[in-house]
Amino acid sequence: MNNGLNDFLLSKEMPIIVSLPENRVDLAEAAINAGADALKFHINVSHRASGNEFKGLDSYIDVFTEIRKIYNGPLGIVISDDINKVNQVDIAKLKEVGFSYFSLYAKDITSNLLLQNDLEKTVAVDDQFDPFRVKAIEQFDIKAVELSVVKKENYGKPLNFTDMVLYENYRKNTDLPLIIPSQKKLVPADMDILKQIGINAVMLGAVTVGTTVESIYQAVSEFNEYNSKLS
Repeated sequence: MNNGLNDFLLSKEMPIIVSLPENRVDLAEAAINAGADALKFHINVSHRASGNEFKGLDSYIDVFTEIRKIYNGPLGIVISDDINKVNQVDIAKLKEVGFSYFSLYAKDITSNLLLQNDLEKTVAVDDQFDPFRVKAIEQFDIKAVELSVVKKENYGKPLNFTDMVLYENYRKNTDLPLIIPSQKKLVPADMDILKQIGINAVMLGAVTVGTTVESIYQAVSEFNEYNSKLS
């Protein structure tokens, strides 16, 4: 399997990325065995959806190394939720461990990160970002845009038509690959309408897959089975 994000997004219809609630080998194995196409991890982050506090890179080196040994697909990482900490992370070390790309909110991406070539670059935009500005992202060698545009008070609710129209607005304003994270409680049938809109991938996190080996395996399996019928 090619572990580059860009090729992966362009070569497979509606791939499933799993954003894991903890940096643990058993959770990664559950997602892999259920058919995940890519995995995403976190460091230096207070994670809203899972309620977890993620430590620095050195705390997880053994975990990430073990996961890369058993998995050859794309590995993404959220480096921090604080722009003041971003440049303190050794990007070359992340590549050495096996990561393919980073994922950060636009407000946390520094010029150093834009200029480096060790990891592919993705950006998350929030509910304050104007969809009409997304076209400008294309000039910065960004490989994908993560539409983290759900307001905090709507986390965990079903996907609705308002969400779909917003996603469509982004789709019409950029040719970049778009990733929908499960800030809403996505269900497999949502994949159908997201595909019609032109979304390139879904990213399933704690809101949808839960936090246990069993819940992750079951949820990802259900999405993967439904996805195979769409292809």
